[in-house]
Amino acid sequence: AVAPNSGRVPWFPEDVYYHRGHAWVKLGEGNTMRIGVDDFTQQVMGDIEGLEIPPLGGKLDQGEVAWRVRHGKRKLSQLAPLGGTVVEVNEKLRKDPTLINRSPYEDGWILKIQTKSLNKEMPKLMDSLQFKVNFDQDKAKLMSSFNNQTLGAVYGDGGEVIKGAATKLDEGTWKKLVTQLFHSSPEE
Repeated sequence: AVAPNSGRVPWFPEDVYYHRGHAWVKLGEGNTMRIGVDDFTQQVMGDIEGLEIPPLGGKLDQGEVAWRVRHGKRKLSQLAPLGGTVVEVNEKLRKDPTLINRSPYEDGWILKIQTKSLNKEMPKLMDSLQFKVNFDQDKAKLMSSFNNQTLGAVYGDGGEVIKGAATKLDEGTWKKLVTQLFHSSPEE
């Protein structure tokens, strides 16, 4: 499925599971899972210009940094939704990282991993309804901490995310957004 046009409320499909750090998991055959960034991430970042990903055979731990996406001077480290071994990398992203923007849940997937601890780690993920509630709570907390000018750089009047908001924020506000919404550490 292709993401609707930008300047809108983020979209969270029902056929994937979500990590609080805005990465998703799509269940595959056996213990092989496809993972990537959610629609909110690609909207906040704007057109993805660069991507740092682990190599084939690399090990991921749930809740630890899995990859980094970049737009302009902003870089975001995202947390692995599940632990496992990287068994496939989406090579199309090396030539065209904006696939993440156009199709975050399909053509823009980042890695396929083989997991051995699915039963232990799945309970830490959320379905789309749970994630939407969690996202709305995080968003409300964050919005209450922003002044009106800062708030307008991230969210429009209808609650839609401003595409590329990451590049419009000052350093302190960016760090707050990364910490509170992505549950990650800001890149220096």
